[in-house]
Amino acid sequence: MSIDPSPRNVLLLDASFAAVPIHDELVLLGCTVWTVGNRPHDALALAFPERWIQADYSDADIIRSIINEYAIADVVPGCTDVSMATFARLGGNRAYPYDPDVDRILNIKSRFRDLCEELDLPAPRAFLPECLPSRGHFICKPTDGFSGRGVSVFDATDAEATRAAFELARGHSPSGSILCESFISGSLFSYSAFLTDRKITRAFIVREGSRYDLFAVDTSYVVHPNDMPEAVVIGNAVERIAHKLNLCDGLVHVQFIVGEEGPRIIEITRRCPGDLYSRLIQESTGFRYAACYASYFLGLSEPEWEFVPRSVLRHTVKQRAGTIFTQFTVPTMGAVMRLIPLRTPGERLSGVGYQRTALMFIEAPSYPTVRHLFDQLTNTLSSR
Repeated sequence: MSIDPSPRNVLLLDASFAAVPIHDELVLLGCTVWTVGNRPHDALALAFPERWIQADYSDADIIRSIINEYAIADVVPGCTDVSMATFARLGGNRAYPYDPDVDRILNIKSRFRDLCEELDLPAPRAFLPECLPSRGHFICKPTDGFSGRGVSVFDATDAEATRAAFELARGHSPSGSILCESFISGSLFSYSAFLTDRKITRAFIVREGSRYDLFAVDTSYVVHPNDMPEAVVIGNAVERIAHKLNLCDGLVHVQFIVGEEGPRIIEITRRCPGDLYSRLIQESTGFRYAACYASYFLGLSEPEWEFVPRSVLRHTVKQRAGTIFTQFTVPTMGAVMRLIPLRTPGERLSGVGYQRTALMFIEAPSYPTVRHLFDQLTNTLSSR
């Protein structure tokens, strides 16, 4: 990629706090950044109201009209599947050609499982509800769901549990479509890689876990490569997918589980992960993840950076819905580097389950300590 130093109007399809690192890196590149979203209390809407456009960015026609009205030169997806889907429906751009059908193959769970089977990739076996075996443990998901919503595990010999799992998944699927998979027990990781000519040029592995909700990640840290020999299998799978779908240069982000039979790919996306994942990579290594992610959509070279290793843990603090937020507790065994409050004291938390109240980055004195802190935080789930 060649560097284009000229200023440009850029539209970021996300105004949430998760997209702040992308926004800030685009500004550092000299871009005039507009954001779009329909929530006036999103972080970027509040911080830069003069360049926030209130609109539904899931509607490609609306985005086309914004591009014309505001003389937008480049569009950058944010940290949601919807933002990437809209970018694909716009036809991508010259720097990042992206076919909408490729986006659907990667993000609709049933189609991605078909691809894994075609390429003989390590992944859980998928079943339509009507083809489900009569015995075994399975996980049921909305095919077009996100953030672990509507996901549950059930025993196929329990008819009531099976019916409840189907209903839960359908209730969280915009299309009403669900998928069942063999349940894989093990440790969850993510593999975030950048491609050039369908080859991985840089990759990071992150250990992921949950303190509050089994199917929603809230605690993570960057894994030393020597601790994850299974990453070779995932890297090979990513490159096979890239060749099969002729993926353009840029990010590919994979979640996988390591169990008794080795790694199994759970899902894949090309958007930037949320909950300040990009900041975790930068704080842990010095790599400007958000800048590199954005650079591919603008046709720019990878930003310069210096490797500065640190043992950092990212943790999302949550509280039960229906309660009033007053404070949060900071975990011990480390120094809080950054604390991002997400609620106002006195606010009643709506919704169901657990709701986010803050996000923090904790620096531990050593790598073994950050691993121990991760175990300390995530092991509490089993006692709930």
